[in-house]
Amino acid sequence: MQRRFGEIVGRVALALAVFGAGPALADAPADEMGALFRQILADPTDTDANLAYARAAERRGEKRKALATYERVLLNDPGNREARDGLSRIRRAIEPSWTNVTVSTGVGYNSNPLQRSDTATRPDSVFGLIDARFRDERPLGWWRWRSEFAAGGVLYDRTSSMNTGYVLGSVGPLIPVAGRFAARPIAIAGYRWLDGTDLYGEIGGGVELEGRFQGAVQALRLAAVYRDYGEDWSSDTGPVVDLEGRFSFPALLFGSDALFVRPRLRWSDVGSVPTPFLPTQFEAGRYWEIGGRIDYRVALADWATAGIGMGLYQRWFADAPTAGGSDREDTYFAPGANIAFSNLLTDSVDLQVDYVYQMQTSNDAAREFDAHLVMGRLVGRF
Repeated sequence: MQRRFGEIVGRVALALAVFGAGPALADAPADEMGALFRQILADPTDTDANLAYARAAERRGEKRKALATYERVLLNDPGNREARDGLSRIRRAIEPSWTNVTVSTGVGYNSNPLQRSDTATRPDSVFGLIDARFRDERPLGWWRWRSEFAAGGVLYDRTSSMNTGYVLGSVGPLIPVAGRFAARPIAIAGYRWLDGTDLYGEIGGGVELEGRFQGAVQALRLAAVYRDYGEDWSSDTGPVVDLEGRFSFPALLFGSDALFVRPRLRWSDVGSVPTPFLPTQFEAGRYWEIGGRIDYRVALADWATAGIGMGLYQRWFADAPTAGGSDREDTYFAPGANIAFSNLLTDSVDLQVDYVYQMQTSNDAAREFDAHLVMGRLVGRF
Protein backbone atom coordinates (compact mmCIF):
# COMPACT_ATOMS: atom_id res chain seq x y z
CA MET A 1 0.00 0.00 0.00
CA GLN A 2 2.79 2.42 0.96
CA ARG A 3 4.69 1.64 -2.24
CA ARG A 4 1.50 2.16 -4.32
CA PHE A 5 0.89 5.50 -2.68
CA GLY A 6 4.50 6.53 -3.41
CA GLU A 7 4.09 5.58 -7.05
CA ILE A 8 0.93 7.69 -7.39
CA VAL A 9 2.51 10.74 -5.73
CA GLY A 10 5.68 10.25 -7.78
CA ARG A 11 3.74 10.15 -11.05
CA VAL A 12 1.83 13.31 -10.16
CA ALA A 13 5.06 15.15 -9.24
CA LEU A 14 6.70 13.90 -12.41
CA ALA A 15 3.78 15.05 -14.57
CA LEU A 16 4.00 18.52 -13.02
CA ALA A 17 7.76 18.57 -13.65
CA VAL A 18 7.20 17.66 -17.32
CA PHE A 19 4.50 20.31 -17.68
CA GLY A 20 6.83 23.03 -16.34
CA ALA A 21 10.02 21.87 -17.99
CA GLY A 22 9.24 22.95 -21.54
CA PRO A 23 9.94 21.10 -24.81
CA ALA A 24 13.48 20.01 -23.92
CA LEU A 25 12.27 17.58 -21.24
CA ALA A 26 8.78 16.84 -22.53
CA ASP A 27 10.12 15.77 -25.91
CA ALA A 28 12.46 13.30 -24.14
CA PRO A 29 15.36 13.40 -26.66
CA ALA A 30 17.33 10.20 -27.18
CA ASP A 31 20.25 11.14 -24.93
CA GLU A 32 21.27 10.12 -21.44
CA MET A 33 18.65 12.20 -19.68
CA GLY A 34 15.95 11.11 -22.10
CA ALA A 35 16.68 7.43 -21.48
CA LEU A 36 16.73 7.94 -17.72
CA PHE A 37 13.54 9.94 -17.89
CA ARG A 38 11.75 7.05 -19.58
CA GLN A 39 12.93 4.70 -16.81
CA ILE A 40 11.55 7.05 -14.18
CA LEU A 41 8.28 7.44 -16.06
CA ALA A 42 7.88 3.66 -15.99
CA ASP A 43 8.63 3.52 -12.24
CA PRO A 44 8.86 6.85 -10.35
CA THR A 45 10.01 4.97 -7.24
CA ASP A 46 13.18 3.64 -8.97
CA THR A 47 15.82 5.22 -6.72
CA ASP A 48 18.80 4.33 -8.92
CA ALA A 49 17.22 5.83 -12.04
CA ASN A 50 16.21 9.00 -10.20
CA LEU A 51 19.68 9.48 -8.74
CA ALA A 52 21.30 8.90 -12.13
CA TYR A 53 18.93 11.46 -13.66
CA ALA A 54 19.73 14.00 -10.90
CA ARG A 55 23.48 13.53 -11.43
CA ALA A 56 23.05 14.05 -15.17
CA ALA A 57 20.97 17.17 -14.58
CA GLU A 58 23.67 18.57 -12.29
CA ARG A 59 26.35 17.90 -14.91
CA ARG A 60 24.29 19.82 -17.45
CA GLY A 61 23.79 22.72 -15.03
CA GLU A 62 20.03 22.10 -14.79
CA LYS A 63 19.91 22.59 -11.03
CA ARG A 64 16.14 22.87 -10.59
CA LYS A 65 15.54 19.56 -12.37
CA ALA A 66 18.14 17.96 -10.10
CA LEU A 67 16.46 19.54 -7.05
CA ALA A 68 13.03 18.16 -7.98
CA THR A 69 14.51 14.70 -8.58
CA TYR A 70 16.32 14.58 -5.24
CA GLU A 71 13.08 15.62 -3.55
CA ARG A 72 11.26 12.79 -5.37
CA VAL A 73 13.85 10.26 -4.16
CA LEU A 74 13.41 11.41 -0.55
CA LEU A 75 9.65 11.10 -0.89
CA ASN A 76 10.06 7.33 -1.41
CA ASP A 77 13.37 6.79 0.40
CA PRO A 78 13.64 9.38 3.24
CA GLY A 79 16.95 7.99 4.51
CA ASN A 80 18.82 8.13 1.20
CA ARG A 81 22.16 9.83 1.94
CA GLU A 82 23.02 10.81 -1.64
CA ALA A 83 19.64 12.47 -2.13
CA ARG A 84 19.91 14.38 1.16
CA ASP A 85 23.41 15.58 0.29
CA GLY A 86 22.36 16.49 -3.25
CA LEU A 87 19.34 18.42 -2.00
CA SER A 88 21.54 20.41 0.40
CA ARG A 89 24.11 21.07 -2.32
CA ILE A 90 21.54 22.26 -4.89
CA ARG A 91 19.66 24.43 -2.41
CA ARG A 92 22.92 26.21 -1.58
CA ALA A 93 23.67 26.71 -5.28
CA ILE A 94 20.30 28.28 -6.12
CA GLU A 95 19.99 30.55 -3.10
CA PRO A 96 19.40 34.17 -4.14
CA SER A 97 22.18 36.72 -3.87
CA TRP A 98 22.26 38.80 -0.69
CA THR A 99 24.20 41.69 0.82
CA ASN A 100 24.42 42.71 4.49
CA VAL A 101 25.89 45.98 5.75
CA THR A 102 26.27 46.57 9.49
CA VAL A 103 27.49 49.84 11.00
CA SER A 104 28.09 50.30 14.73
CA THR A 105 29.18 53.48 16.45
CA GLY A 106 29.36 54.53 20.06
CA VAL A 107 31.39 55.66 23.04
CA GLY A 108 33.09 53.88 25.89
CA TYR A 109 35.36 54.12 28.92
CA ASN A 110 38.62 52.22 29.48
CA SER A 111 40.26 52.33 32.90
CA ASN A 112 43.68 51.32 31.51
CA PRO A 113 43.96 51.76 27.71
CA LEU A 114 47.81 51.69 27.80
CA GLN A 115 47.61 48.40 29.71
CA ARG A 116 50.23 49.33 32.26
CA SER A 117 50.98 47.20 35.29
CA ASP A 118 51.71 50.19 37.58
CA THR A 119 48.39 51.46 38.91
CA ALA A 120 49.95 54.84 39.80
CA THR A 121 50.98 55.72 36.22
CA ARG A 122 48.11 54.47 34.09
CA PRO A 123 45.60 57.03 32.80
CA ASP A 124 42.01 56.18 32.08
CA SER A 125 40.27 57.41 28.95
CA VAL A 126 36.97 57.87 27.18
CA PHE A 127 36.94 56.66 23.58
CA GLY A 128 34.76 56.73 20.51
CA LEU A 129 34.49 53.89 18.03
CA ILE A 130 33.07 53.12 14.63
CA ASP A 131 32.97 49.83 12.75
CA ALA A 132 31.45 49.09 9.34
CA ARG A 133 31.10 45.56 7.93
CA PHE A 134 30.06 44.48 4.45
CA ARG A 135 29.11 40.88 3.63
CA ASP A 136 27.98 39.73 0.20
CA GLU A 137 27.21 36.34 -1.33
CA ARG A 138 26.17 35.63 -4.92
CA PRO A 139 26.54 33.01 -7.66
CA LEU A 140 29.42 33.59 -10.08
CA GLY A 141 30.28 30.89 -12.59
CA TRP A 142 30.17 27.40 -11.09
CA TRP A 143 30.00 28.48 -7.42
CA ARG A 144 28.68 31.04 -5.01
CA TRP A 145 31.21 33.67 -3.91
CA ARG A 146 31.31 35.31 -0.51
CA SER A 147 33.06 38.62 0.13
CA GLU A 148 33.61 40.12 3.59
CA PHE A 149 35.12 43.53 4.39
CA ALA A 150 35.47 45.59 7.56
CA ALA A 151 36.79 49.06 8.36
CA GLY A 152 36.76 51.15 11.50
CA GLY A 153 38.72 52.79 14.26
CA VAL A 154 38.97 53.82 17.91
CA LEU A 155 39.87 57.33 19.12
CA TYR A 156 40.84 58.10 22.75
CA ASP A 157 40.59 61.48 24.46
CA ARG A 158 43.54 61.16 26.90
CA THR A 159 45.70 58.46 25.33
CA SER A 160 45.96 59.42 21.68
CA SER A 161 48.92 57.05 21.23
CA MET A 162 46.31 54.26 21.23
CA ASN A 163 44.26 55.77 18.40
CA THR A 164 43.92 53.04 15.81
CA GLY A 165 42.15 52.23 12.56
CA TYR A 166 41.87 49.17 10.34
CA VAL A 167 40.72 47.88 6.98
CA LEU A 168 40.51 44.14 6.27
CA GLY A 169 38.77 41.75 3.93
CA SER A 170 38.49 38.27 2.49
CA VAL A 171 36.94 36.81 -0.65
CA GLY A 172 36.49 33.30 -2.00
CA PRO A 173 34.09 30.75 -3.53
CA LEU A 174 31.90 28.28 -1.64
CA ILE A 175 32.70 24.88 -3.15
CA PRO A 176 30.31 22.05 -2.18
CA VAL A 177 32.09 19.04 -0.68
CA ALA A 178 30.56 15.93 0.91
CA GLY A 179 26.96 17.03 0.61
CA ARG A 180 26.09 19.41 3.43
CA PHE A 181 29.62 20.83 3.68
CA ALA A 182 31.16 23.66 1.69
CA ALA A 183 34.85 24.55 1.44
CA ARG A 184 35.78 28.20 0.91
CA PRO A 185 39.33 29.01 -0.26
CA ILE A 186 39.95 32.63 0.69
CA ALA A 187 42.32 35.47 -0.14
CA ILE A 188 42.97 37.76 2.85
CA ALA A 189 44.38 41.30 3.10
CA GLY A 190 44.46 43.84 5.92
CA TYR A 191 45.97 47.10 7.12
CA ARG A 192 46.13 48.80 10.52
CA TRP A 193 47.45 52.15 11.67
CA LEU A 194 48.32 53.21 15.21
CA ASP A 195 49.12 56.66 16.60
CA GLY A 196 49.00 58.24 13.13
CA THR A 197 51.54 55.90 11.51
CA ASP A 198 51.47 52.60 9.62
CA LEU A 199 51.40 49.75 12.12
CA TYR A 200 51.25 46.80 9.74
CA GLY A 201 49.90 45.42 6.52
CA GLU A 202 49.17 41.77 5.91
CA ILE A 203 48.32 39.49 3.03
CA GLY A 204 47.63 35.78 2.90
CA GLY A 205 45.06 33.09 2.37
CA GLY A 206 43.35 30.11 3.87
CA VAL A 207 40.41 27.76 3.69
CA GLU A 208 37.13 27.54 5.59
CA LEU A 209 34.97 24.45 5.99
CA GLU A 210 31.36 25.08 6.96
CA GLY A 211 28.16 23.11 7.28
CA ARG A 212 24.76 23.44 8.89
CA PHE A 213 24.11 21.34 11.99
CA GLN A 214 21.62 21.67 14.84
CA GLY A 215 19.93 24.55 13.04
CA ALA A 216 23.03 26.75 12.73
CA VAL A 217 26.09 27.16 10.53
CA GLN A 218 29.24 25.62 12.04
CA ALA A 219 32.64 26.51 10.61
CA LEU A 220 36.35 25.77 10.88
CA ARG A 221 38.95 28.11 9.37
CA LEU A 222 42.68 27.75 8.75
CA ALA A 223 44.33 31.02 7.67
CA ALA A 224 47.92 32.21 7.25
CA VAL A 225 49.04 35.80 6.64
CA TYR A 226 52.41 37.46 6.22
CA ARG A 227 52.51 40.59 8.39
CA ASP A 228 54.83 43.53 7.67
CA TYR A 229 55.24 46.25 10.31
CA GLY A 230 55.83 49.89 9.44
CA GLU A 231 59.23 51.59 9.69
CA ASP A 232 58.25 53.39 12.91
CA TRP A 233 57.92 50.09 14.79
CA SER A 234 60.88 47.92 15.75
CA SER A 235 59.49 44.55 14.74
CA ASP A 236 60.31 41.70 12.42
CA THR A 237 58.04 40.79 9.57
CA GLY A 238 56.76 37.25 9.61
CA PRO A 239 53.85 34.82 9.39
CA VAL A 240 50.81 34.37 11.61
CA VAL A 241 48.79 31.14 11.32
CA ASP A 242 45.36 30.75 12.93
CA LEU A 243 43.12 27.70 13.25
CA GLU A 244 39.72 28.93 14.42
CA GLY A 245 36.31 27.40 14.96
CA ARG A 246 32.87 29.02 14.96
CA PHE A 247 30.20 26.84 16.54
CA SER A 248 26.64 27.75 17.52
CA PHE A 249 24.11 25.82 19.59
CA PRO A 250 20.64 27.44 19.44
CA ALA A 251 17.88 26.46 21.86
CA LEU A 252 20.44 24.98 24.23
CA LEU A 253 18.29 25.06 27.39
CA PHE A 254 15.05 26.44 25.97
CA GLY A 255 13.80 27.95 22.73
CA SER A 256 15.10 31.50 23.14
CA ASP A 257 18.76 30.97 24.08
CA ALA A 258 21.98 30.09 22.27
CA LEU A 259 25.59 29.18 23.04
CA PHE A 260 28.49 30.39 20.84
CA VAL A 261 31.96 28.82 21.02
CA ARG A 262 35.00 30.17 19.14
CA PRO A 263 38.21 28.21 19.89
CA ARG A 264 41.54 29.36 18.43
CA LEU A 265 45.05 27.97 18.00
CA ARG A 266 47.66 30.52 16.84
CA TRP A 267 51.32 30.48 15.85
CA SER A 268 53.03 33.87 15.48
CA ASP A 269 56.55 34.52 14.23
CA VAL A 270 56.58 38.29 13.64
CA GLY A 271 58.98 39.28 16.39
CA SER A 272 58.24 41.79 19.13
CA VAL A 273 56.95 45.32 18.92
CA PRO A 274 56.74 47.85 21.80
CA THR A 275 52.99 48.51 21.61
CA PRO A 276 50.19 47.85 24.08
CA PHE A 277 47.90 44.89 23.73
CA LEU A 278 45.68 45.88 20.78
CA PRO A 279 41.86 45.58 20.78
CA THR A 280 42.18 42.84 18.13
CA GLN A 281 43.66 40.58 20.85
CA PHE A 282 46.81 40.20 18.77
CA GLU A 283 50.10 40.23 20.66
CA ALA A 284 53.23 40.62 18.54
CA GLY A 285 55.99 38.12 19.22
CA ARG A 286 57.15 34.58 18.57
CA TYR A 287 54.76 32.32 20.42
CA TRP A 288 52.09 29.63 20.44
CA GLU A 289 48.64 30.49 21.72
CA ILE A 290 45.60 28.41 22.57
CA GLY A 291 42.26 29.67 23.82
CA GLY A 292 39.04 31.18 22.61
CA ARG A 293 35.72 32.76 23.51
CA ILE A 294 32.47 31.34 24.79
CA ASP A 295 29.24 33.37 24.91
CA TYR A 296 25.74 32.58 26.11
CA ARG A 297 22.76 34.73 25.07
CA VAL A 298 19.10 34.58 25.93
CA ALA A 299 16.13 36.58 24.66
CA LEU A 300 14.39 38.30 27.56
CA ALA A 301 11.66 39.66 25.30
CA ASP A 302 11.08 40.34 21.62
CA TRP A 303 13.03 43.57 22.03
CA ALA A 304 15.76 42.63 24.55
CA THR A 305 18.60 40.07 24.63
CA ALA A 306 21.13 39.59 27.43
CA GLY A 307 24.39 37.71 27.37
CA ILE A 308 27.47 36.72 29.33
CA GLY A 309 30.79 35.61 27.91
CA MET A 310 34.43 34.97 28.53
CA GLY A 311 37.67 35.03 26.56
CA LEU A 312 40.64 32.98 27.77
CA TYR A 313 44.02 32.72 25.98
CA GLN A 314 47.34 31.18 27.03
CA ARG A 315 50.58 32.11 25.22
CA TRP A 316 54.00 30.50 25.32
CA PHE A 317 56.74 32.75 23.92
CA ALA A 318 60.07 31.73 22.45
CA ASP A 319 61.88 34.62 24.18
CA ALA A 320 62.70 35.29 27.82
CA PRO A 321 61.66 38.64 29.37
CA THR A 322 65.02 38.88 31.20
CA ALA A 323 68.48 37.60 30.31
CA GLY A 324 68.88 34.05 31.55
CA GLY A 325 65.26 33.83 32.66
CA SER A 326 62.58 31.38 31.61
CA ASP A 327 60.59 31.97 28.44
CA ARG A 328 57.72 34.40 28.78
CA GLU A 329 54.22 33.04 29.43
CA ASP A 330 50.99 35.10 29.45
CA THR A 331 47.44 34.27 30.46
CA TYR A 332 44.76 36.65 29.23
CA PHE A 333 41.30 36.45 30.80
CA ALA A 334 38.33 38.62 29.78
CA PRO A 335 34.86 37.92 31.22
CA GLY A 336 31.99 40.23 30.40
CA ALA A 337 28.29 40.82 29.95
CA ASN A 338 26.05 42.68 27.52
CA ILE A 339 22.47 43.61 26.84
CA ALA A 340 20.94 44.57 23.51
CA PHE A 341 17.68 46.41 22.83
CA SER A 342 16.36 45.59 19.36
CA ASN A 343 14.70 48.00 16.93
CA LEU A 344 15.20 50.87 19.36
CA LEU A 345 14.88 53.76 16.89
CA THR A 346 13.78 51.97 13.74
CA ASP A 347 13.31 48.35 12.66
CA SER A 348 17.01 48.12 11.79
CA VAL A 349 18.79 49.92 14.67
CA ASP A 350 19.74 48.26 17.99
CA LEU A 351 21.34 49.62 21.16
CA GLN A 352 23.99 47.40 22.75
CA VAL A 353 25.75 47.97 26.09
CA ASP A 354 28.86 45.91 26.94
CA TYR A 355 31.05 45.50 30.00
CA VAL A 356 34.40 43.65 29.83
CA TYR A 357 36.99 43.05 32.52
CA GLN A 358 40.47 42.39 31.10
CA MET A 359 43.20 40.76 33.14
CA GLN A 360 46.59 39.48 32.01
CA THR A 361 49.08 37.64 34.21
CA SER A 362 52.64 36.96 33.08
CA ASN A 363 56.11 36.02 34.28
CA ASP A 364 57.12 39.33 32.67
CA ALA A 365 55.97 41.86 35.27
CA ALA A 366 55.78 44.64 32.66
CA ARG A 367 53.11 42.69 30.74
CA GLU A 368 50.71 42.23 33.65
CA PHE A 369 47.66 44.48 33.70
CA ASP A 370 43.96 44.72 34.32
CA ALA A 371 41.31 47.04 32.90
CA HIS A 372 37.59 47.75 32.94
CA LEU A 373 35.78 48.57 29.68
CA VAL A 374 32.25 49.89 29.31
CA MET A 375 30.80 50.56 25.84
CA GLY A 376 27.50 51.73 24.45
CA ARG A 377 26.86 51.29 20.72
CA LEU A 378 24.17 51.85 18.18
CA VAL A 379 24.15 49.04 15.60
CA GLY A 380 22.44 49.63 12.27
CA ARG A 381 21.67 46.93 9.71
CA PHE A 382 21.16 47.77 6.05
